[in-house]
Amino acid sequence: MIKAVIRDRTGPLVLLGITGENFTRLLADEPILVNLAELRLPPLRIALIGGRDEHHIVQQLETHYGPLPFLCPRCHRASHHPDDKHYGYCAHCHDYTGAPS
Repeated sequence: MIKAVIRDRTGPLVLLGITGENFTRLLADEPILVNLAELRLPPLRIALIGGRDEHHIVQQLETHYGPLPFLCPRCHRASHHPDDKHYGYCAHCHDYTGAPS
């Protein structure tokens, strides 16, 4: 994996290049974990998951990391309640803002 950091006035930009074994892991739907401490950045976990489409990627993420929260497309708040995710409901906006799952 090729890793680099570009720092400018907007903050750090992490560049990742996937090659060799990591590319094979990505094709096998295995997560690739990146250690940003090696790049002297604050602790932050990043997982790269590949898939045919967004639905497949979400399935892979939930397989490896458990249920993902519902993120409201309007206010960007997260809800971990399974009904909110199922119906696309945002309790903060008091509206059905997302596509039902």
